[in-house]
Amino acid sequence: FKNVKDNTVLNIQKVKERVHIQREDGKNMELDIVAESSCARMVLVEVKKTQTKIGLNQLEDFQEKVEVYKTLFPDAIVLAAYLSLGGFTDEAGDFCLMHGIGVAERIEEL
Repeated sequence: FKNVKDNTVLNIQKVKERVHIQREDGKNMELDIVAESSCARMVLVEVKKTQTKIGLNQLEDFQEKVEVYKTLFPDAIVLAAYLSLGGFTDEAGDFCLMHGIGVAERIEEL
């Protein structure tokens, strides 16, 4: 992911997909990927495989999920990332930079 502010090397120990969380008012939300590192960092990833560019509204929705997660798990160090195979609008890219959301537009092969 590009634009990641915390470049600490992660030792991912547990990965969960489609993790459900709930806002204080009862609204259910889903995180695509939650990866837990041995250093107490949690990586939250939104994945969009469409060829359509991601816009500001989708990023704001993801940021809300990140904030809810932080409220539910206040001791966790949360790193947010967004994978969009279709890319990002300029406005969405700026939002990611401002909020420290890492971005990727393709899946890297190891």
